Amino acid sequence: MKSKKNYFWGVFLVGIVAAILIGGIIYLAQVRQSLWNLSVTDILEVTAQGGHALDTYIEKDAEALHGLAKGLSVEDSDNYDIIQKKMELFGTMESSVACINLDSGIIYTDLREERRALEPEQLAQFQNLSGHGVLEPFLDMQTGVWTLNSYECFSFADGARGVIQKSKSRAEIAQQFSLSFFNDTGFSYVVNQEGDILIRSQHRNSNRTFQNLFDIIDLQGNNNQAVQSFRTALKQQNFGVARFKYQKEEYVFCYVPMNSAPGWYVLSIIPNRVIMEQAETIIHNSQLFYILIIFSICILGAFVFLYRNSTRRIVLAEEQARKAAESANLAKSRFLSNMSHDIRTPMNAIVGMARLADDHLEDTEKVKGYLKNIEQSGQLLVSLINDILDLSKIESGQMLLHNDAASLEDLLNNLEKLIRPASAQKKQHFEIRLHQIEHKVLCFDALRLNQLLINLLSNAVKFTPECGRITMDVTEEASKRENFTHLTFRVEDTGIGMSPDFAAHIFESFTREQDSRINKIEGSGLGMAIAKMIVDLMEGTIFVESTSGEGTVFTVNLDFALPSREQEKKMSEEVESSSEEDEIVDLAGKHILLAEDNQLNQLIVKELLQDRGMLIDIVGDGQSCVDYFAQSAPGEIDLILMDVHMPVMNGYEATRTIRRMDREDAATIPIFAMTADAFTEDREEAKRAGMNAHLSKPVNIQHMLHEMKRYLNG
Repeated sequence: MKSKKNYFWGVFLVGIVAAILIGGIIYLAQVRQSLWNLSVTDILEVTAQGGHALDTYIEKDAEALHGLAKGLSVEDSDNYDIIQKKMELFGTMESSVACINLDSGIIYTDLREERRALEPEQLAQFQNLSGHGVLEPFLDMQTGVWTLNSYECFSFADGARGVIQKSKSRAEIAQQFSLSFFNDTGFSYVVNQEGDILIRSQHRNSNRTFQNLFDIIDLQGNNNQAVQSFRTALKQQNFGVARFKYQKEEYVFCYVPMNSAPGWYVLSIIPNRVIMEQAETIIHNSQLFYILIIFSICILGAFVFLYRNSTRRIVLAEEQARKAAESANLAKSRFLSNMSHDIRTPMNAIVGMARLADDHLEDTEKVKGYLKNIEQSGQLLVSLINDILDLSKIESGQMLLHNDAASLEDLLNNLEKLIRPASAQKKQHFEIRLHQIEHKVLCFDALRLNQLLINLLSNAVKFTPECGRITMDVTEEASKRENFTHLTFRVEDTGIGMSPDFAAHIFESFTREQDSRINKIEGSGLGMAIAKMIVDLMEGTIFVESTSGEGTVFTVNLDFALPSREQEKKMSEEVESSSEEDEIVDLAGKHILLAEDNQLNQLIVKELLQDRGMLIDIVGDGQSCVDYFAQSAPGEIDLILMDVHMPVMNGYEATRTIRRMDREDAATIPIFAMTADAFTEDREEAKRAGMNAHLSKPVNIQHMLHEMKRYLNG
């Protein structure tokens, strides 16, 4: 009886071991395949992104060529000088452009050289082209350089047929295109449907000898059926994954078709062992785990304990992961709900007030009130959008601090002027108090420090009831760092405060407390997250202390570099000069050239400036602006307002072209950027292009007039 019982338990244990072994093998195989599929999916996505980037790169050339084709199509084919001039204007340092008269065989280039006739065989190649597209790379016999050409066919005004092409070095394009995967172990090609390598990666492992992808694959002893399936997939313009031996090991080939060049593919090649490194580590650890379980079966009690314990940990980890995912999704859902509400609220006000203004056109006072509300709602929308863009810039690491000598006193005075009207409207007591301030001029990013303090103070105003108290204490102390000083900003209010749970998450993105007292208060839930990120960028600290129903205190600690004597002297001179009386300046009669492609924006600027007596001429793109200025007499135009994003030629390139002109006023005429690109980096880009000032949209007319005064009236 005992023997039978032992036999039963023996069979039972063997069955359990067998079940665990089989289940483990199946599970590990599934895990390995799932991890491989996930990694390959990621590679496909990166490959597709690389293809999209190359598509965009090629499409920009196509758009530029199309613009040039339109410009040439209005000229007669024998208008040699104008055609040559347009070609010279279109050329760049990175590329060359050519225009061919298909009827006469004459070719023009962007180089300053005489037009010439093509050889018959050369002309025949161009005559075979139609429409527009991209040619496969070829060796330029004149330069000895492999080039990639985009082309577009068109007709001159007199009916003669023409074609323009833009040539770029294949090596330069390869540098822009080069993709890298898994710590630089993978690389990419651009191939056609036949497998010909059109653009090869600059990667060290990229083969420099073979000219066709299938020559590489065929020499490795790969399965003929798999190779044929790969050929068929390329012929049918599919995307997918294949595995082949290459350089004595198995590689994964991920291929994605391009949109801008039909029949071309971006192909990524990655060693399969690299893809599976993480998976193999997990598999290896899992195998050890299964061996441990099997060994533990010899002692039934230990086995049960280990099994239950591991199961409990797995369940707990899954539950924690589930809760974390649910929490993140809930925070984003709340953020989207809040943003939807906060965006729709001012939008509703704008639409409603515009309708009311239209209904009461005869009542001037009412219309003024409606327009004031529209302006305030528009400013709120801009603020919401700026919060989202700032968060994105900081999180992506693209926001940089621009520290320069600035007046702390001016910053605090302007801050006081900005906050006081809102606090006065709620009958709040608002005060900025200074303690032991020794340095009036410090080195800091005035824009970001101002944004940080505005976030803290505006929140204090919003969440403090009427007749409450708001104070900001600014204290200077010695810094532990040489040539630095330490400032503490302490913002305290007697507002509604925060719960301890919410205070612990106040600096997280998309966070807003669910409280009936604040549900009607506008806000994106991004202000404090942005404030924390700005403090981190400035290598400082920020803390919050709050009691629900009693108030909140934010404390910010920052070190500021002390300015050099030259910086302090220059700053003092400037301050002595935002203090002189700002006299009223008459800009009547000034001739302004506006380059703007949006008709509504054209109308707004035209009306604003014409009402002040200025003469306004309008062009719709950068090339037209360049042409208008070139045809005007020196000194005829007093100032150019230049949009940045325009067709044919953007504002930056148009400015550079004007600055390079050989005429006396080309280097001195004031050019203002007028654009919705409002970040510090955009201001720097405008300065590098040769622009004198940067006006962000929506345009502040007072700021615009102030800048005009500086440049037009000394």
